[in-house]
Amino acid sequence: MKIILRILPTISKDTLQALIDKLLNSGLESTQDLKYVTQEDIADLLPAIQLRKLLEAFKKETEVVSLDLQILPSPTPQVSSPSVLPCSSASSGLSNQESSSSENCGPSSQIKKTWPETFQIPWTAMPMDIRSALADGKRPSPAARRQMVRVLADEMRKYELYPTRGQCVTVCRNIIRQYPQSFADLRDNGQVLGNGYTSLLIQIKNRIENLNRTTSFRQHRSSSDGLKRGPTDTYGCTRFQPDLPPEETDETIEQKRQRLEEIYHRDGINGVEKAEVKQLMETTFCLQRQQINILPAPTIADLKQQWPYLFTQKGLHAHFELLTDIKVMRALELAMEECGRAIMEFFSNKPSNADVRAVISLRPDLELSLCVIQLLMAHFSETQEGLILFANASSTAADVERTLELPATPRLILLGEKPGSYINKWMISFEGQVICESIQPSFLSGLAAVFSIIYNFNVEYQVEAACTLEFIQRRFIGINPEKGTKGGNVLSKRTGKVTHKKKTVNTRVASLLKKLMDFEWDFI
Repeated sequence: MKIILRILPTISKDTLQALIDKLLNSGLESTQDLKYVTQEDIADLLPAIQLRKLLEAFKKETEVVSLDLQILPSPTPQVSSPSVLPCSSASSGLSNQESSSSENCGPSSQIKKTWPETFQIPWTAMPMDIRSALADGKRPSPAARRQMVRVLADEMRKYELYPTRGQCVTVCRNIIRQYPQSFADLRDNGQVLGNGYTSLLIQIKNRIENLNRTTSFRQHRSSSDGLKRGPTDTYGCTRFQPDLPPEETDETIEQKRQRLEEIYHRDGINGVEKAEVKQLMETTFCLQRQQINILPAPTIADLKQQWPYLFTQKGLHAHFELLTDIKVMRALELAMEECGRAIMEFFSNKPSNADVRAVISLRPDLELSLCVIQLLMAHFSETQEGLILFANASSTAADVERTLELPATPRLILLGEKPGSYINKWMISFEGQVICESIQPSFLSGLAAVFSIIYNFNVEYQVEAACTLEFIQRRFIGINPEKGTKGGNVLSKRTGKVTHKKKTVNTRVASLLKKLMDFEWDFI
């Protein structure tokens, strides 16, 4: 739109396209409609001064400017950013005034739509249940909706293998506008919940991300003392073993690792807040992965000596994000906001065993996330000690190592006055020693750290908590490869023996996920 570029010549292409999308989606059909645009309509896209300048220009604008955002044929479907139409490609429908004003058109004369805006939903390829629901104005079954998401994700990836969240939002928003009764997030009274497309967006993004993940397995690895630490695999990882950055060599990367050691010896753990440390940790990620993946695998103590900042809360989260392209803490926070209460209500209404009923009956004054994990472990008949240990609020790392029997597999240790009380802080143990301590006194931050450790160091889920961790991975974190599992065998609480194989881990988790998805729709 020329008026926008005239008033805001330095506006970025992304902001320009977002602004145009917002105006068109609000019902703008012609230049004359610009006078109806209010500050609230676009306040989230522009700084205050730019916003006022643009609104003033809208009111004064009298020229006829084309708002036709026409798309041109493209030799390839990968169109990910707005681009500019050449003057010779201007629509034949332009008025004489528009044509004359475009005679000397530059790069701002006309903007074409991106592929999500013109994306055609392949309704004819959808399951019959979906088509019937649309015809009747009803909501499809959860199973049919999941099939629809698969078809939709496959079709979107024909245009772009890695659609951005914004592109997915555009597609989801168009679907909800066309069939709100069938797909919009609705309250019990029929009102639209939020923007109406959150649940559909999450399903599509998860499906696309999982299709783009690799799921091949490598051989198990063992540390020098024979302790099996899990498969050296690429399960759920997007950068399992990256190459050196183009500008780096083995020598320069090692020099940067040594620089990190120097900073740690000088500043200690507080150095993790330095911008230099963050940059060095990102640059040396390839060397971190190389040393973690090497055979025979080094001990955690050796890795901690080489990479002290990797064993901080920030270091664990950052490594996990580079490894999987997922912000682990944010993923867990969003998951709890989205379905934490629904899971509590599900087990309250349908307790699956006596342990679940016991957890529900206690209703301790704890974080929602801790209650949810306790319920999941009870449902899967997994002992809480398989993932979580408790220690006195005043305990140090040395106290914990001396007083608790720490297993080789990772454990989240919660420090409080007593089990079930307010959490003062947490620690993580691995290979029988405390390797990380908290900077946030919350259970969810501890869960993020222990889950990061499992992925960062190629650890197979411990048998005592395999199903719970698999559920966290699939439902909360959003890693859902179609084949394989990071879980090993499953430990029977009743007999204390390993009774279930990996296939059963997937089966049990998938069964609960299906029940919860059906319940969540009713809950919403």
